[in-house]
Amino acid sequence: MVLVTAADVAGRAFASPLFGTEELVAFLAALTAGFSLPYAHRMQSHIAVEIFIRRYGRKVRRVIRLLVDAVCLALFSVLAWRLFDYAVSMRRSGVLSMNLELPEYLVVALVGLGVVVFALHLVCDVLRAVRGEA
Repeated sequence: MVLVTAADVAGRAFASPLFGTEELVAFLAALTAGFSLPYAHRMQSHIAVEIFIRRYGRKVRRVIRLLVDAVCLALFSVLAWRLFDYAVSMRRSGVLSMNLELPEYLVVALVGLGVVVFALHLVCDVLRAVRGEA
């Protein structure tokens, strides 16, 4: 994204910007968001509200974690399903990006894939919590 944006800015300085930069950067941003979800979850780099949870005992914290992970699993499973459904709908209707005429359904499907990987991480976390390992 940085290289595409920098090349576009440099091109604008010489009155020849890159064609379709906005689309490319938007696609790359969507892919970055979709694929960073599983990584951020695995690295525990997301924001947690530990100030309230720390006050409870270990058993209560484990139950809260299990409930949060289960609700997140349900939410992101539905999100993945709807993303793939939307991608299929876009493919059927032949939606293409405005300038470069790239198939947008591929980006939506790849974001859905990232969400599926994230949901699989959540499945592992729920199973660990049920077994008492978390």
